[in-house]
Amino acid sequence: MSDERGVRNLRWQPHFRHSAGKLGSHFIRAVREGKLVGWKTQSLGVTVPPIGTGEAGEWVEVGPRAALVTYAPNDNAGGGIPAGKFFATVRIDGADVVTAALVECDETAGLTPGAVLTAKFATSDDAATLPIFELVANP
Repeated sequence: MSDERGVRNLRWQPHFRHSAGKLGSHFIRAVREGKLVGWKTQSLGVTVPPIGTGEAGEWVEVGPRAALVTYAPNDNAGGGIPAGKFFATVRIDGADVVTAALVECDETAGLTPGAVLTAKFATSDDAATLPIFELVANP
C-alpha cells in the first residue's frame, strides 16, 4: 500500500484590525497631514510619539527640526534598512524625550551628535509612522 499525501499550498493571510488608541490615532492622523505633535503631561513633559500615563494632558506641535543624539551604523548586511538610512535617536524640537527614528543621509561625516535634522513626510506610504529625518545642509 502506498500512502499518498498531497501537499497543499496554503497561504496564511490573517486579517485583523486594531486601534492605536485615542492618543496613537490622533498622532497618526497628524503625521498623515504632515505635522508632528506631542502629548504634554505633568509627569513626563512632551512625548513624541505620545505616551499615555492616564493623566490629563494636551497636544502641542513639535518639530519639524530635531537634533541627532546617536545613530547605529548601517552596514546593509541584510538588516532590512536600505543603504543611506540609519536607525537613530533624535530629540525633536519641543519634545522632552528622545525618539527612535530613521535618518536618511548619504554621507555619514555629518552625522555627529547635535547635528540638525528636519522631518520629511512620506505621502505615498499608507502606514504612518514617524517621518524620516534628513540632515540639514546649513543649519
